[in-house]
Amino acid sequence: MTRRAVVFGVLLALPVCFWNSWQPTGTIYSLLFSTMAALIVLVMINKALLRWAPALAFETRELVVIYAFVSVASAVSGEWTFLNMQYVHVFAGFPNLDPRHESVFLKHLPEIFYFHDTEAVRDYVSGGRGYLYFLSRMDLWLPKLLAWTALYTLITVSLLCINSLMRDAWLRRERLSFPLIQFPVAMMEERGNGPMWRNRLMLVSFLVMFSIDILNGLHYLYPNLPHIPLKDYVDLRYALPERPFLAMGFTPISVYPFLIALALLVPADLLFSVVFFFLVRKLILIGMSFYGYQGGSFAGGFLTPEAPYFTEQTWGALLGLFVSTLWFARNHLKSVARAIWSGEDSDDGGIRHRTAVILLFLCVSGVVAVLVYAGLHPLLAIPYFLAFLAFSFVLTRIRAQLGPPTHEFAFLGPNQLLFNFYGTKTLSERTAAFLGTVFLGINRLSRSHPMPVQLEAMKMAEEQRVRQGPLFWLMAFALVFGLFVGAMWTVQRGYVRGAEPGWADPSAVVTAVVDQRHGPSVKGILAVAAGALLVAALDFIRFRVPGFWLHPVGYALSMNFGVDYYWFCLILALLLKVGVQRYFGLKGFRHLRFAAFGVLLGEFAAEAIWATIAMATRQSTYTIGFNERGLGLQ
Repeated sequence: MTRRAVVFGVLLALPVCFWNSWQPTGTIYSLLFSTMAALIVLVMINKALLRWAPALAFETRELVVIYAFVSVASAVSGEWTFLNMQYVHVFAGFPNLDPRHESVFLKHLPEIFYFHDTEAVRDYVSGGRGYLYFLSRMDLWLPKLLAWTALYTLITVSLLCINSLMRDAWLRRERLSFPLIQFPVAMMEERGNGPMWRNRLMLVSFLVMFSIDILNGLHYLYPNLPHIPLKDYVDLRYALPERPFLAMGFTPISVYPFLIALALLVPADLLFSVVFFFLVRKLILIGMSFYGYQGGSFAGGFLTPEAPYFTEQTWGALLGLFVSTLWFARNHLKSVARAIWSGEDSDDGGIRHRTAVILLFLCVSGVVAVLVYAGLHPLLAIPYFLAFLAFSFVLTRIRAQLGPPTHEFAFLGPNQLLFNFYGTKTLSERTAAFLGTVFLGINRLSRSHPMPVQLEAMKMAEEQRVRQGPLFWLMAFALVFGLFVGAMWTVQRGYVRGAEPGWADPSAVVTAVVDQRHGPSVKGILAVAAGALLVAALDFIRFRVPGFWLHPVGYALSMNFGVDYYWFCLILALLLKVGVQRYFGLKGFRHLRFAAFGVLLGEFAAEAIWATIAMATRQSTYTIGFNERGLGLQ
């Protein structure tokens, strides 16, 4: 691990975090747009150095170190930073937007995290300042940035410690395939001159895809120009506007080439399972509507448990997967326990397991202390945060083994388990305010979750024989860097564009606790148990029926809103992958894989251009994703 690799990683992470703050719509996929654009730039720079100044060119392992730093910093500066920082100003800056802003949030939330003085954020709310104006207001913001960075450093470093404890099992013993690192590894192979760059099919697919995206981007700006429609879709809820079919909710038929390309790297049984259980969820909603029950995309248990308990089923599936993952790794866990007891060194140069456990204990204790300060009893605070760690554990294992293109898990977090298993009768208004704001990041979405990115960095480093110990501390630094810099750029964006009033999530949590008090939900608990039992049944069948296509991970991913955006892309990828493998064999799939790499390269390169134009001109431009940048000023 060279010093110049670390320095270049820091320098490259600065614009990546800037992108994530100014264009957060690109941070909702397993491969973040900003991270992939940075990798393209990095490889192009190294290609130029190899040609004109070979002595200065990076080695492959240096490229991996740079990418590891940038990807980890990018993950935490994505939605986690965005979700939390957007509420720092809201309660004081928009006092009349919601009566709870003054009566609840400003009353209970500490000033170290949130502004209480309306005058202090008036210029932030109104915006219209220059790009460097935020520096003159850092005396107000710096304490809050440091507080948020400290809290979420505790959370994210605890995830890093778990990865360190599990790395030998997940990187070596279980032989997980890590589908999502195939494209970055192919780009960096042989110092950026690997087989991918010499493959004609990759180059052709790149040129075709890149040309289409540039043409569509020009059409977006100048509608008189022709275009090739790709993302245009038909929403089935409007194509079938009568009940009970209207109850299926958001169900688009759409085509996103980069998601199809990513899905081609996913095992076929997972693709089939995700689509199968997605359609099952839609049929459940239609059936409920047929019998007079209300439904929709997010029906089935949010904060207040309700039929058909989709959120609870998802939690049950995740807990079932957590138990099975621990069972499969039981021999590794025994060796970890022995290493902790003896204090022996790791054979891969990583930090000692004893060190990782001590650091994990300190981080968990710090987070639990904040929860106790919020009014949550220690006997509730500990399992509350451990539930999040268990969820993160499973998500990381899922992504390492199967590589889903996204993992949204909308509105799913430890809040749901707490409200189901304990109820809300004894939770205070102060506790509700904290759970809905300070811990919103671990409850709302998990699309740019940092723990899987950490493990993927470890895997790429292990393949290049980079010592895991220095990499651990580098990623810990990347977490702190990404959290602070991402928050800083978010502050800058507010002073330039004007601050946003946030969403209704904090008030929804308070309403669920204060206005809808209830005890433990028997139906919710049974739904969690049902989800866990279904996962156990699917695992039982898969181990005894070779070739069984229903994967329990498909159930966990599809029962919660997330794949709704691109379910049709998964069908196309499944048909293409199975067809090529059946009629053209392994050789045909290798060609298909390179074609997928070309599509990804073309899409990400075009996105880099259009996002840069949007940030430079502050005007909306074309995007390859399913969430538009929005009309008007950026």
